Amino acid sequence: MWGAQSIRGTFRGIGAFVVVLLVAIGVVGYLVTRPPSTNLDAEDRVWMQNTESWVDTTERRVDTAIAGLTFESEARNAELIEPLATCSTSLLRLGKPSSELLSPVLEAAQDACGRAEHAVGVNDAYGTASLATTRLHLSEAGDRLELARRNLREVRSEVTFD
Repeated sequence: MWGAQSIRGTFRGIGAFVVVLLVAIGVVGYLVTRPPSTNLDAEDRVWMQNTESWVDTTERRVDTAIAGLTFESEARNAELIEPLATCSTSLLRLGKPSSELLSPVLEAAQDACGRAEHAVGVNDAYGTASLATTRLHLSEAGDRLELARRNLREVRSEVTFD
């Protein structure tokens, strides 16, 4: 008698374990495969708006500098490029987004600032002799700003607002 009850108890124990195991696998599967949160809080929405405005302003400065650079006047070239020397500082004033969804935007903007500030440094060091290199770095900065703008549009199309 004790043997039959012990076998039934063992099957119940195994059955309970299997049920718990299946539930645990289901929960882990959901947690691993669920879509990421696409909610942005008010702070991140403000950051997006401010960053979009910053990208517009910085892109205009880059475009103006590229169009105005000439071999005729080093002073004029320096005047056109000088506002880009504070690119990183102006970007830092925007703060950092709390959502990971916005990190590609920030990375592209930081890269743009690095390239623009490098162009300023090259122009300061070599003047008109570095005009082609300066334009190249400014063009790359413009490309990164366009990438930041595209990333902003992509995030805007993917998110829901609280």
